[in-house]
Amino acid sequence: MKRMGVALVVAGLLSVAVPGGAVHAAPEPGSLGSVVKAIKKQFAKHSSVRFSVKRHGGPPSYFDMKAFGAYRFRTSGVYAADTTEITREGEGISRSRGISIGRDFYSQAYARSKDGKYIWKSPSALGKWTYGRGFSGVVWKEDLINGINPGFLELVASNGATSSDGGTFEGVRTTLHSGTVTVPELGGRQAGMFFGTEEGRGLWGGPITWKLWVGPDNLPRRFHAIMRFTPDPKYGGGEVETMTMNILYRGWGSPVKITAPPKSLLTDDW
Repeated sequence: MKRMGVALVVAGLLSVAVPGGAVHAAPEPGSLGSVVKAIKKQFAKHSSVRFSVKRHGGPPSYFDMKAFGAYRFRTSGVYAADTTEITREGEGISRSRGISIGRDFYSQAYARSKDGKYIWKSPSALGKWTYGRGFSGVVWKEDLINGINPGFLELVASNGATSSDGGTFEGVRTTLHSGTVTVPELGGRQAGMFFGTEEGRGLWGGPITWKLWVGPDNLPRRFHAIMRFTPDPKYGGGEVETMTMNILYRGWGSPVKITAPPKSLLTDDW
């Protein structure tokens, strides 16, 4: 395993705390409760959505990145994901693709220099896929900082979210929900950036300033977050690092097929 692109796959082996659920009153129209209800209906329908992500800044271990892909749902949430991620590493560009289906995870990644030469490959043979099972870091959980995660939306709703006219986004009238929530833990893993609600568990905590644009159907169209990574003094302190993340959601309910690579292409060569 080499450098950050592949190191994120190793992060799939790490476990993280997941905040517990809470009992909520019936949602009011136009509230974040209505958004959570609309998302959970998509989960129950085993629906899907396509997404794209841009992320900039953060602690030195994080590269600026662009990603795109699709999620498939089950009643419990995201069941399958197919994500392609592109980052710049020094003079080269790294590209990785990860497919998670339930507890199974498949990946392939490489970095190339400006002249087209491979800096590293994982697996070492192009066209092959690595395979693993039970990597907690690649599984969608209620701790992800994402506009379609009910766990995150329920957290911010309890911390003073506001709503206003969001204007038109990609031809759709939207409602803008926004606010700021401060959490004791901020971090990242293969599935995305995450938060924690227990004190003393992470190197960083800090405020998340967020905005969520939803359509007339209460389904998210765009999510924007600014995370200020504040070092925990007990780990030596340091500079506050700022990360900006923007996620777009398109094609709610459109057909999406996420399948595992053929067994003939699988290898244990990481």
